Amino acid sequence: MKYFSKFRCSYLLIMGLTLFFSQPGIGSAQDIYTNKLGMRFVLVPAGSFIMGSPETEQGRAWNETQHKVIISKDFYLGETEVTQGQWKKLASPNPSSFKLGDTYPVDSISWNEAMQFISFLNKLEGTNRYRLPTEAEWEYACRAGSTTAFAKGPVTTFSCNEPEPALVDTAWYCYTSGLQGPARDFKPHPVKTRKPNRWGLYDMHGNVQEWVLDACRWRNIWKAKVGVITDTYTDNIVDPLEKKGAHRIIRGGGWYQTAKYQRSAYRSYYKPIAKRNSLGLRIVRMK
Repeated sequence: MKYFSKFRCSYLLIMGLTLFFSQPGIGSAQDIYTNKLGMRFVLVPAGSFIMGSPETEQGRAWNETQHKVIISKDFYLGETEVTQGQWKKLASPNPSSFKLGDTYPVDSISWNEAMQFISFLNKLEGTNRYRLPTEAEWEYACRAGSTTAFAKGPVTTFSCNEPEPALVDTAWYCYTSGLQGPARDFKPHPVKTRKPNRWGLYDMHGNVQEWVLDACRWRNIWKAKVGVITDTYTDNIVDPLEKKGAHRIIRGGGWYQTAKYQRSAYRSYYKPIAKRNSLGLRIVRMK
């Protein structure tokens, strides 16, 4: 009986560890792909989620209608935003307004330049697996199973003068990047220096905004509304990608913005030639 008890305890311990490390975002080796540039990609499992925001969410915009989205295939997503060091290995010169070091996110990147960088990366590895994430993939990965405004909780304040509990440890936004210390030193910060979400992805909220693959329109003449307009916010849609429109969608808030713009559901847009000192990219590697 004593031997059986020890065996049973050992078995339960092994099973418990197996279940723990099989969860998405728990850093088992098989969940990470590292490419020739040393860029790390986290496996994001296929699944479904509710995209958009509830009408009760503070800061909600009119174009965040909730709907069910199905992501039919696993994919790898960059563990961090593309850094200045990674950019310089493939493209020159470094376009960033904040040339602060190789571990900082590259900024001042247009959508067209992001696509060119990805073409260089595909050529380097002799593949066509790299691309920008779709808008739906981005929000799915950002939420990491959450249904609140942020991956780690609800929105409680839009002030830059007081901390947002769900962001203060996970995002470089106006409070942490400029008002927490040193005061008024607004700028991006090195990647992977805040806590990741449950799936092991860093800076999905804050630091630099990120281009995604989707196009969009931006003005609804009939409703007199301005903002991201797509035909993809439809219930039970599978792997949506909007191709119509002269603008491109961006996701994730910037280092200088309030919590309102860090919300998982927040959508914005620029022309594909636009460059901003708060605008960078994150890359998908298809499985």
